[in-house]
Amino acid sequence: MTALGLKLYAPTAPSNALTSVVSPDGIDSGLVNKIFRDTYGISIAGGQGKAKGKIFRIGHLGYVDGSDIILGIATLEMVMTKLGHKVTLGAGVKAVEEILLAENL
Repeated sequence: MTALGLKLYAPTAPSNALTSVVSPDGIDSGLVNKIFRDTYGISIAGGQGKAKGKIFRIGHLGYVDGSDIILGIATLEMVMTKLGHKVTLGAGVKAVEEILLAENL
């Protein structure tokens, strides 16, 4: 996420189950979810309570492998680009690949 200039909702408390990301200023997380689902066929979740519309959550619990993570990050890059948030396409994917290679996954 940081390779894409995005902020984690709980940067000091990572979860094995999901990653919560603060939606960039001016971008409602519900729209992020909608584009993921309607355009790319991928379901992610929004925030709840006071975080509704402010964060989106990408799950990675259960059977998720490196290819799933690469696909999710590539999709996130495209969604952010469609919504006008400046990202360098491929930066997130590159970061994931480097982590996977370093961990021999």
